[in-house]
Amino acid sequence: MALPGELSRDKTDRLRPPPVQAAEEVAPEPPPAARPAPPRRALRLAKRVAHRVLGERGVDRLRGYLHFDEALRMGRESLRRTAELEQQVASMQRSALEAELVQAEAHAASINLELLKGEVRSVIQTLEDLGMAIAPAAGLAGAGERLSELRERVNGLDRRLRSLQAQAVDNRSVAPSRSATLPPRGAEPGTGPDSAAPPVAAPPSALFDYVGFERRFRGDPEAVAAALAERYLDLLVANPPVVDIGCGRAELVELLTRRGIEAIGVDTDPSMVAEARDRGLDVRQVDGSSFLREREPGSLGAIIATHLVEHLEFADLVELLELAATRLRPGGVFIAETPNPTSLVVLGNSYILDPTHLRPLHPSLLTFLCEGAGFRDLRLRFHAPATDYHLPMIDDPDAPPWTKRVNEAFTKLNSVLFGPQEYALIATAAPATDGATGEEHP
Repeated sequence: MALPGELSRDKTDRLRPPPVQAAEEVAPEPPPAARPAPPRRALRLAKRVAHRVLGERGVDRLRGYLHFDEALRMGRESLRRTAELEQQVASMQRSALEAELVQAEAHAASINLELLKGEVRSVIQTLEDLGMAIAPAAGLAGAGERLSELRERVNGLDRRLRSLQAQAVDNRSVAPSRSATLPPRGAEPGTGPDSAAPPVAAPPSALFDYVGFERRFRGDPEAVAAALAERYLDLLVANPPVVDIGCGRAELVELLTRRGIEAIGVDTDPSMVAEARDRGLDVRQVDGSSFLREREPGSLGAIIATHLVEHLEFADLVELLELAATRLRPGGVFIAETPNPTSLVVLGNSYILDPTHLRPLHPSLLTFLCEGAGFRDLRLRFHAPATDYHLPMIDDPDAPPWTKRVNEAFTKLNSVLFGPQEYALIATAAPATDGATGEEHP
């Protein structure tokens, strides 16, 4: 397309607007968007002027030029839009590819996770089978405790074997004529064939693994020993020498010995006695009554028996209390700790669990027996309430008044059903009396 030819000066002069005076201020041209649309009359006039000046051919060329410029502008705009669309398409393709990669990675991770879950389930099943093999009733959660019990039982069997071997050696080295027997029940100390009380054989219950039973159901021995020390150690330290009847592993004897207090342990279980002796403690394999019978009256400062009296026949219990009252010096201390049958959870749980228990001892009954044996200043202390079973109280400031009665009823139920699981009777030995005058002697 060719542009129109050069216009003559006279024709262009006619197209020019009249000159504007210099003094006049030219108003700024409004923006295209703000220009008003030209009226139709003006458009017709402009067309006639263009035809008259340019001619028909010039007008056609001008029209084509204007259309070409617009087409060129639109073409450039189309190219720009096309480039933008191509970029968007490429971006979408990259996003789709990345999404596919992410999906593939997620699928692979899901497969790996399922495989890992299978391996974990296999390991858990193996551990559970192992736990059930070690602790059939408790499973994996109780495996550690059962392994500890097995270690205790193995150690106990080893000690019992060594004790039996030592007794066999002693029996071969001692003539049968020197076999010592216990003195009669009423005989004075030192009047028997052998002044020292010989070790007694383990009772028939020794066939029952009481060490392992106690370790499983009474609790960690260290925790039990810590509780006993907290309750009674200071009282025992203030009243030496001390005898621990039914001492078991002799934890209290060891604590007292470390403090420089003379302490003797008494137990009939050979494995426990052997273990305590291996630790350098003075522990005798003999029953409590036989040991006290061989002691001088008034020679002891304190006697303690924890979880022993409920294992004794009634006649043996009465004899033990009477011997303890006479073997303690005036003002000496006697301590007996036993399960508390007034808390019903004890009777229905821990008490009947132990097959070596003979009868529960009500606190009032044990108090009565100790009074009859001659003890004074009897005090009862209750320990270890079963708080895990307690009925919860209603603790709401906006609760109605009747909730107070409900809380009082719950408190009574908690005391009767889930009260202290153990109690201790602490008694003081009375001064000696003159048989003729009945007067007390310090």
